[in-house]
Amino acid sequence: MVLREVVMIVPVPYVLAGIGLLASLVSVPLILRVVPMNRAYGIRIKEAFVSEKNWYAVNAYGGWLFLAFGLFLMAFAYLTRATAPSPRSPWAPVYMVVPLLAVVPVVLLVKAFARRLPDR
Repeated sequence: MVLREVVMIVPVPYVLAGIGLLASLVSVPLILRVVPMNRAYGIRIKEAFVSEKNWYAVNAYGGWLFLAFGLFLMAFAYLTRATAPSPRSPWAPVYMVVPLLAVVPVVLLVKAFARRLPDR
């Protein structure tokens, strides 16, 4: 008898929902303004490091946007679970990447917001 390797493959909607849940959970401390200025966690752009006031403003705004992004991913995963491709399908990467591209406007909005903050 030949032993075959059994590989557990996670359904693609679960992966998207997990990424959305993680983004949502990580955004809550930013929204609540409890993350002090640091180089490891938060929205780390030049404008945020100008002052503590800017740090908390940028991170709270970015936190709200990342919360919305996370909720979007979870809703997308839930609403498309019946039509999602199999993990082995050639369409699975497309199904994964296209909703993740919604992070681009999030980043652009954070940068635009940060540019309007004072430089003090």
